[in-house]
Amino acid sequence: MNERNAPSCDHADRTCLNQHELIRKYRCNDCGAVMMCACDEAFGRRFLAHQLNEGCELETQERITVTHGFQPAICSECRGLQADPAPAAAIPGRTSKIKRYYWRELFFAERSAQADWDVEHPDASDDERRSAHEKIERTVLEDIKALHASAPKYTFAEKSQAEVIVQFSVEVEALEATYAKGAKKGAQIVSGDEVISPEEFASRHYAAQGWQVLRLESVPFHVLFGAMTWLLIQGYDDPLCQMVSFGDRVAFEEKRPGEMIWTHLPSDFGSKGYGERRANAIDEHFDQMLLDDDPLWLFDYWLEPSEGLRQYLWAHRPEDVARARRLLEILPFETTKAILRYLVEGYWDRYLGWPDLLLYRQGEFKFVEVKSSNDKLSEEQKSWIGDNHDILKLPFAIAKIHKIT
Repeated sequence: MNERNAPSCDHADRTCLNQHELIRKYRCNDCGAVMMCACDEAFGRRFLAHQLNEGCELETQERITVTHGFQPAICSECRGLQADPAPAAAIPGRTSKIKRYYWRELFFAERSAQADWDVEHPDASDDERRSAHEKIERTVLEDIKALHASAPKYTFAEKSQAEVIVQFSVEVEALEATYAKGAKKGAQIVSGDEVISPEEFASRHYAAQGWQVLRLESVPFHVLFGAMTWLLIQGYDDPLCQMVSFGDRVAFEEKRPGEMIWTHLPSDFGSKGYGERRANAIDEHFDQMLLDDDPLWLFDYWLEPSEGLRQYLWAHRPEDVARARRLLEILPFETTKAILRYLVEGYWDRYLGWPDLLLYRQGEFKFVEVKSSNDKLSEEQKSWIGDNHDILKLPFAIAKIHKIT
């Protein structure tokens, strides 16, 4: 890593290559230098030395060489500016705004404190070490919460559920139900002598109105995506396609040893940059390969060769494959193609947040997101609703199941 200075440039106009990296890299838009901020140097050299030689550009996933090492006053905070928010995805264990916005600060503080504890307690048992690390995580989280309450580093500027519903003119159907008391996992609804999920309650409600119902969420769309676009994504004509490996998903789910799976994947797969770079190839695939003649035959024919990509996407389970095939039977193929194009142009930003149910009858269809009385839209669901309004334009509604008092 070349840490030479560029005395003729103060790097006033710089762009962060990827806000989701722990040690962020910045490109100077005046001189082209790629560097890191000196405020990250101590932590980076102690814990993440392997990440200091290059960065990964978010839009293209291209590896960019660091040319000027650590430089003073590069990040926004060191320049006296507002910290740049880069909220992480709301995955299990990280759904609160504190954990999503302060993910980087939490990692830095936790890792430093845990390493210091390990140095001070070299003879600690595994159980003692685990207990101490968990306590540190709780303490750090409380410290960050207190810091945010007194002097917030980030502004949580995300739209509320109500704002999203109004802005995008979302239809909301109000249902009523009696909720089971003391449910151990999620909201449960009492229906006669049964205790059922909100999704099942909504499914029965719509079935009584003459709709047929297909339970969805996101995975069946990933199956369709993998099966119907593998030839495009894993094409040998793509110069950025390379061999990648990952653990066997089936073996993982069955909690048994499994071999590594090797498959082809573009280095920028899933990014918006991929959609832009491959625009002509995407058009060609949709115009020449995804024809209306017999999409079900095409889906079945491509299931086997798409296995590697679908395993990579966790879109391999037989029940999800069956639901994906049913989707293909229900939806007009032009609608399916619009969904696939939407995904291929920015997969990682668009693969979550899909609705719970698909209703269909006599040529009609409608997507429905089911929400229990206290359940709120996730940020991924809000994003999908906005994209559906602006891009997909699929018929959509929210079924809100209110508690009978």
